Amino acid sequence: MSEKGLFASICGFFKGLFSSDSEQSTANNTSSNNDGLTGVERYIQNQANTPALTGVARYILNLESAPALTGVEKYIRNNA
Repeated sequence: MSEKGLFASICGFFKGLFSSDSEQSTANNTSSNNDGLTGVERYIQNQANTPALTGVARYILNLESAPALTGVEKYIRNNA
């Protein structure tokens, strides 16, 4: 009889542990993100609002602003 009571109390503990955790997490999610948007929509808006350049875009911009001298051009200028 005591084994059944111990098992029931352990099951009750885990049930309370997991049920209160899920209720708290849903309450936190709804209160902090109450703008009606899904996570994907929020991500897309954040990406559209931040004009972050990729590495390739920065490389191309640096090529356009820097003088275009190759190794051959430098050699000719130094030996001319």
